[in-house]
Amino acid sequence: MAAETIFEALEKDDFGVGVLKRMQDRFESSWARDELFQVRNFHAGFDGGLFMGMFHTGLQMITGGRGFFDNKPVEPDSKHMMQLKDYIARKGEENFRRTLKFDNEYLFDKLTDVYRSGTKHEEDQPPHLVIADYDICNNRCTEEYGNPCQYFCPAQVYEMIEDESHPGRKKLQLTPSNCVHCKTCDIADPYQIINWVVPEGGGGPNYTNC
Repeated sequence: MAAETIFEALEKDDFGVGVLKRMQDRFESSWARDELFQVRNFHAGFDGGLFMGMFHTGLQMITGGRGFFDNKPVEPDSKHMMQLKDYIARKGEENFRRTLKFDNEYLFDKLTDVYRSGTKHEEDQPPHLVIADYDICNNRCTEEYGNPCQYFCPAQVYEMIEDESHPGRKKLQLTPSNCVHCKTCDIADPYQIINWVVPEGGGGPNYTNC
């Protein structure tokens, strides 16, 4: 639909609102809109937790996607990130410091998973993960959230390493070539300062035999 609209604009040499709006018109009258409308409240249904979400999903299937409510407003995932002080108050310091033990049979370490994803990027290209303000990552986020990017990223792209210029402090280090393009960082970052952009050369994961 987008390609048809662009082609039409090129033919007419007209890129005004009147022509480009036909992309939206095409979508609204297509099977894609009808299909997506049936799951319009799927995400919102899980706002109350797993079991409520499962119940609500079943109800949506009966009511054509409506469920208990229609078009319930949902906050972005980044707004649900718990601050470090609140997490420790609820779960305890020992749970925050807990580390997983990887047995490479049931639980696999992140770099093993990256290898198995077949991810490849040109090493000398500009990072496709653009951070607007490293000062927030190295200071404010450390205090307020404990740098969650190093935990929620499944590919070990984000690491907090010792800052040689400031002994006793840590700084963020990126390894964009590990990225599996899940966009979790772009979505979950509580400050919304991480921007995932398309890498050069079409690099990324190459899943096979899935």
